[in-house]
Amino acid sequence: MGGIGIWCMHFIGNRAIVLGNGSQEIQILYNVAFTGTSFVLPVIVLLTAFYSVGVEEKAGYLRILLGGLLTGSSVCGMHYVGQLGIANYKCSYAVANVVGSAIIAVFSSTVALGIFFRWRATWTDSWWRRGICACFLSAAVSGMHWTAAVGTSYRERDVSIQHGTQLSRSQVVIICAVLACVSCVILSACAIVAGGNRRRSTTRAHQLVLACAYFDPAGRVMVTPQALLPTRKIVDHYIGRTFKDDDLTRTHPTFLWAFRASRNWPVVKDLIPFMRNRLESEEQAIQKHVLSRGVVMDKETELQTDFDTLFKQLFCVTAQELSDELRQPLSDLGTLYDNVLSTAIPVSRLSRAMGRSSLRTGKGQLIFSVRQLQKHEASRFSSLGFRFATIEHVTSTLSRRIHVPEASLVEHLRDMRDYASSSRGFGEGVHLISYVMRPTVQDHFEILTTKGTGNPLPSATLPMKRLSVQHLDLISHMEGWSMITCLKYLQSKAAQQTDRNMETFRENLVHGIMTLAKSFPDEMRSAATFSSRPLLAPCRTALRRSEESQHAPQCTLLTFCVVAPLDTQVPNPDFTFTPFRLFRVQQQVNDVIADRDGFSRELNQEFFCTDVRSNSSVTESDVMSTTRSAILKLWPSRKHVAPPASGHSQESLVEATVLGDITVQKEVRVDVTRINENAAQNMGHSHDAVIAAGDAITTPATYVDELYSLCYAPGIRLRPDPSLHAMAAARISETS
Repeated sequence: MGGIGIWCMHFIGNRAIVLGNGSQEIQILYNVAFTGTSFVLPVIVLLTAFYSVGVEEKAGYLRILLGGLLTGSSVCGMHYVGQLGIANYKCSYAVANVVGSAIIAVFSSTVALGIFFRWRATWTDSWWRRGICACFLSAAVSGMHWTAAVGTSYRERDVSIQHGTQLSRSQVVIICAVLACVSCVILSACAIVAGGNRRRSTTRAHQLVLACAYFDPAGRVMVTPQALLPTRKIVDHYIGRTFKDDDLTRTHPTFLWAFRASRNWPVVKDLIPFMRNRLESEEQAIQKHVLSRGVVMDKETELQTDFDTLFKQLFCVTAQELSDELRQPLSDLGTLYDNVLSTAIPVSRLSRAMGRSSLRTGKGQLIFSVRQLQKHEASRFSSLGFRFATIEHVTSTLSRRIHVPEASLVEHLRDMRDYASSSRGFGEGVHLISYVMRPTVQDHFEILTTKGTGNPLPSATLPMKRLSVQHLDLISHMEGWSMITCLKYLQSKAAQQTDRNMETFRENLVHGIMTLAKSFPDEMRSAATFSSRPLLAPCRTALRRSEESQHAPQCTLLTFCVVAPLDTQVPNPDFTFTPFRLFRVQQQVNDVIADRDGFSRELNQEFFCTDVRSNSSVTESDVMSTTRSAILKLWPSRKHVAPPASGHSQESLVEATVLGDITVQKEVRVDVTRINENAAQNMGHSHDAVIAAGDAITTPATYVDELYSLCYAPGIRLRPDPSLHAMAAARISETS
C-alpha cells in the first residue's frame, strides 16, 4: 500500500503536471535522494499504523483514530517529501490547500480503516466490502494529491540543471505498472495459499479430526485469524471390525477410552514416545498396506490388525502434536467433549437442481478438547496470534470452514462453553434424585440427565448435611412406593404422629418430592418407585480435596427409579437423555476424580503387558525398558520365549497356553458390585449384580452401577403395579 499504492500514484500524478506550454526545458526535474526517501517513508509509517490498529482482535475507536491519523500523515508526508525532491524549482504552497489535503487524507483513511478492521473482527469482510475500503483509500490518496497539487506554485527555475538522466513520462508509467503487476502477482500467490487452506478444510471434512475449543473468562471462543479452531487430523476415517463400527459414536468403547484418557493426561504423556515409535515401526513393517497412519487394510481381506489399539495411540500422539502446536504441556490440553460432530458437506447447485438435498452427510467427524482459560492464559494465546470472538460472530464463518450446519454448531459450542466452565457433580448434602432409564434400539439404555451446570441427574436438594437413624426409619416405610403414594403418606396423620423433631424433615421431604415431580410427565410419576436405601456419590465441592485425601467426603442420594417405555419423551427443555455407557464414564472420571491408578494399569496391560508401580508415575528409563520388552512381546523371535506372567490380580481369570515358542494369554475380567435386594421383598438378603463382562478391561463400579441395579429390583416395572399401590394404601389406613 505504501510503496506501490501511494508512491506510484504520486509520481504518475506528478508526471501528469505540465508547466507552461509543455516545453521540455521548463518541466519539473526530481532529485534521486528525496525520491527514494519518499518511497520508504509511507512503508514504515503504514506498518506502524496497521499494527497499532490490528494488534487486538477487535480494534477500538481510539486505535482506529490513531491508525487513520498515521495513515493520513503518511500520505501527506510522502507527497510533500516527494515535492522536496524537485530539483529545478522552488515550490510555494497555499495554506488552505495544505489543510484541505490533510483533512481529506486523515478522514478518508480513518473511515477506510474503521470499516475494514471492524468487519474483519466479525469475519464479514467479503470482497465487495474490501472494495469499499479500497475506494475510500484511493479517495484519500488521489484526493489529497490533487488538492495539494492545485495549491502548489513553482518559482525560480534553476536553468543550470539539465534533464540528463531524467525518465520520461512513459518510462515512469511503465515502471509503476511493472511494480503494480509484481504486487498483484504476490497478492495472487497469497490468495492461492488461502485457497489451499480452504481446500484443506474441505479435505478435513472427510477425516476424523481432533479440535480445541477454548473459552476465555468472558465466554468467547478461541480461533485463528482465519476463524478456524486449532485442529489436527487423527486418521482419515475410523475403521471398525464390522461395517456398523465405521462411525465413532459417543458410546463407542474407543471413544469412551479417549474420554477417560483426556482426564488422565499426566499418565499418558510419558507413554507418547513409545506410542509414536510403535506407530512408526508398524508403518515400516506393513509398508504398502498402510492406508492412513496406522490403518491397515487390504482390498481382498479384512482388517489385519486391531484398529482400536492403533486409534488409541493415534489419538494420544495427535493430542501431543496439537499441544505442541499450541505451545503448552499436554496436561493443559483440556478434556474431551462428550459428543462427536459429523460433517455435512454442501451440495453443488447442479446437484440441487437435480433434486438432491442441500446438505449431505460427509465421512468426517470432529471430537473436541474443551477448556476454560484463565485471564493470563487467554492473554498468552492472544500474544501467539489467536483471537477470541463471541460464538454468534464466529459460527457463520466457522460452519463453512469445518462443514458443520450452523444451527448445530451454535448449539454444540454453547454446550461446550458450559461444559468447560461447569462442575458436573452433586453438591454436599442429601439429594432426592430421579433415575429414569429408557431402552433404545442400539445403545442399550439412556438416562434422563440435566443440561448445563449443577447436578447431573434431575434432583431436589434437602437442607441437611446427612441422614440420621430417625430419618432412615421414616423413609424405610416408603420402600417401593410411587411419588404420589409417598406424598400421601408424608401428608397423612400417620406420618404426622411421628417424633416432632421429624416434622421439619417431613416437610422438607414433601417439598423435595413435589419439586422433583415437576420434571416428570404424569405417567412417570405413578411409575417411579422409591428406594429407601441411601446411596453415596462423590461431592462436587470435595473434588478439589480428593487429591489430598484418599477418603473424600460424599453426598447422600435418595432415589426414585423407573424404566420408561421406548417412546418416552420429556417436554422439559432442561433435561435430555444420555446413553448409559457415556453417563457412567462421565461420573467415574468427573473433574479431578480420574481413576489414574486403574487407567494406568489398563494402559500397561494393553500396550506393555507389564505391571507398573501403584503411584502411576513412569520414568524415562522405565518407559524405555518397558518399550523394549513390549516390542519383544509384540514381535517375538524364534530364539526368544516370553516368560509367563508370574502373578495376576484376583479379579483376573488367566489361562496361559504355550504353543511352541509363543506364550498366549487369554484374560477375561468382570466388575462385580454387591447390591442389597429390595428391602420390601427380601430384607437382609443380597445378590451379586454383574455390571459388565467381556474380553475388555472395564472401569471400576460407581454409584451409577448401584442405580442401574436398583432399576432391576422386583418393585421397578415399566408400568405401575396396582398391588403395590393397594398395599401402600392399606398400610397408610392401618397406621392412621
